[in-house]
Amino acid sequence: MAARKEGEVTWYVASIDKYNAEAVGNAFAVKYGIKANVVQAQTQVMFQRLTHDLSQNARKADVFSSVDIGNFVKLKEQGALMAYKPENAAKLLPAFQNLDKDGMFHATTASVIAIAYNIRALTADEAPNNWTGLLDPRWTNKIALVHPAFSVFAGNWAAQMNKQYGRPYFYRLAELKPHISRSPLEAVNLVASGERHVAVVPIAPALEQADQGKPLAVRYPTDGSILVTTPSAILKSAPHPSAAKLLIEFLMGPKFGALQVRRRFEAMRADVKPLSGTEPLTNINLRRPTVDEATKGIVQAAEVWRTVFGK
Repeated sequence: MAARKEGEVTWYVASIDKYNAEAVGNAFAVKYGIKANVVQAQTQVMFQRLTHDLSQNARKADVFSSVDIGNFVKLKEQGALMAYKPENAAKLLPAFQNLDKDGMFHATTASVIAIAYNIRALTADEAPNNWTGLLDPRWTNKIALVHPAFSVFAGNWAAQMNKQYGRPYFYRLAELKPHISRSPLEAVNLVASGERHVAVVPIAPALEQADQGKPLAVRYPTDGSILVTTPSAILKSAPHPSAAKLLIEFLMGPKFGALQVRRRFEAMRADVKPLSGTEPLTNINLRRPTVDEATKGIVQAAEVWRTVFGK
């Protein structure tokens, strides 16, 4: 096998945390006997490192994973990505197939944005059941939001609210004096502590904390939970192209899928089942942002946000 002859693969990853990225690298190494060099950092830091490498013609990364699909749009425009059609792509659920029509980047991780709530403060029936339900005056000083400039998940949510309900939605939300967090985890922690009662967050960190005994549950909005897909791609300059292709196959395969589901990310294959407490995607009214909505739409929504919230 050509990949084994290459002996190693370098993965620049900003889609999952360091602990879990290294666990994935170890699982890959055990399965294929190929060393995985895992380089993990936050999205902006990782992308800056990659673009610096490319500007210096430094062939370091083989595979890049990021929560920001805009990173891949830029890399594709620069001709920095390798087209590849993974065998496992056809085994993904339809919602995750054909992320890029030219096969330059592929869906490997996903989470749904919904409403997390504190089960000690609210019953399931009392929690908002749609996005407009958050505008009820009873949620004054009880909502935690995440700033769209600091989180791709928050950016996608803001873009969808701007598309569906327009600027008035944000003005009405601002009147309720929500807490503006810099990360989904911060917002989840505020709800878990009872300082706030509801939050707009990806469900993964909320359900992970619920698994640890925190008083949290999630409500899927009837007007559409938002499916945010995290891509991965092979660099055209990959020093280990065969091993890179094998890693992409692994990231779209059942082993990685099972590892992600344990962390409360979405099951992306029919042969990977979600854990209890998570609705199968087929049971949820979903909004899947287009590439334009997840790039240009976020920029537009962030401008509206700054106008309304003043920060």
